[in-house]
Amino acid sequence: ESILYLTGAVSRLGKIEDGNTALDYDPEEVKRKASVLSAVAPVEWKNTKINLIDTPGLFDFAGGISEGFRAAESVLVVVSGKDGIDVGTEKVVDMATRQGKTKMFFVNGLCDESARFYRVFEDLKSTFGPAVCPVVVPYIEDGKAEIYVNMFEYRAYKYSPGGKVEPTDMPDLGSRFEGLREAIKEAVAETSEELLEKFIEGEEFTPEEIVLGVSQGVREGTIIPVFCGDAHNTYGIDQLLNSLIWLAPKADSGEEIGTDVNGEPVEVAVSPDGATAAVVFKTVVGPFVGKLSYVKVVSGKISADAPLINMRTGANERITKVLTVRGKKQEDAQFIGAGDIGAIPKLGDTLTGDTLCSPLRKVALEGIEYPVANYSMAVYADSKDDEEKITQGILKLMEEDPTIRYIHNHETHERVVTGLGEQQLDVVVSKLKSKYNIDVKLRKPKVAY
Repeated sequence: ESILYLTGAVSRLGKIEDGNTALDYDPEEVKRKASVLSAVAPVEWKNTKINLIDTPGLFDFAGGISEGFRAAESVLVVVSGKDGIDVGTEKVVDMATRQGKTKMFFVNGLCDESARFYRVFEDLKSTFGPAVCPVVVPYIEDGKAEIYVNMFEYRAYKYSPGGKVEPTDMPDLGSRFEGLREAIKEAVAETSEELLEKFIEGEEFTPEEIVLGVSQGVREGTIIPVFCGDAHNTYGIDQLLNSLIWLAPKADSGEEIGTDVNGEPVEVAVSPDGATAAVVFKTVVGPFVGKLSYVKVVSGKISADAPLINMRTGANERITKVLTVRGKKQEDAQFIGAGDIGAIPKLGDTLTGDTLCSPLRKVALEGIEYPVANYSMAVYADSKDDEEKITQGILKLMEEDPTIRYIHNHETHERVVTGLGEQQLDVVVSKLKSKYNIDVKLRKPKVAY
């Protein structure tokens, strides 16, 4: 929300407790004050487009994390400045490492007097190793963090309410400064054998070696930069955005490995001039607006009336228009280019994880690996009239959230829905009521012995 506000994408800073943030717009999210679905918002900062994908933090909605990972190049893990690392932090970092994504940390909430940035930073280093590298650190005076030091520029910035930022004199960080510089050197030393040798022999790195080492290490995943600030007051957010531009890998670089019609691996370069290939990473189904498929274009571009094939079904998909989506707001777009994200309305048989490609080059891209759901409950309708509607309603919800499973158990004569946890099934019940006007209750499923 703070990034959207600073970049001018929204005109006022929404608050979670007020239920008016741009990306937690679903009624369930407003009610729970937590993300339930992944949501997308493009922003521009210093002539660079950044696609933000906001994913849920609760394990019950981990399907949204899988969707976000499929579309993103970089993973920014938010850590509480008060509570520090939790299980979710470790799970997401592990997932990013396995998938070869760029990783970054943002330590948030430093305006809270009970926040302890340096304790959290030490925990990050002891948990994730010498790859953890401080980029922006706070100077804390009288329990307040209003000055933030950029360790690469060696410059300090003072923040004040109302979004005012001004350069200020470098504060005295004392012995802590040397420790932070040492952490940067350690991280840079991990990026090459030559630099590691230099580090072991106690030689100083040149400023160029540090900047190049960090940018290369971040892109390769061997360095995890740490930023900090307070999103409620927008403190430190500008420095995060500035650093994203030079540290995060660009979406139009690199390639993906897909498979051709014979199942052979093929390289799909991220190129605007290539044949179109895109993956559907998220689906939204509404009772009135129909289906909206979010796509990440890897090669070529998608525009209205461009012929595309769904590689799973073999069917042609007609594109009537393409959209840029920011939260719940939609705008018509001319096209979605290589490396970019957008949405396509009313695709008939296309599901999350499907590949849409040009008939000139048939290639299937990697789909989405979802966590396996194991928490089952039986679904009972409040009225006889709703019994037949339950199946249709749940199948629609499964299009939106493929982690949900559903069976009609003919041995026990029960309809059984399976999810990742209690909260997710609670959302299923709420959405059946709000979207399809079906009243249901959950009970423990019977077991056929």
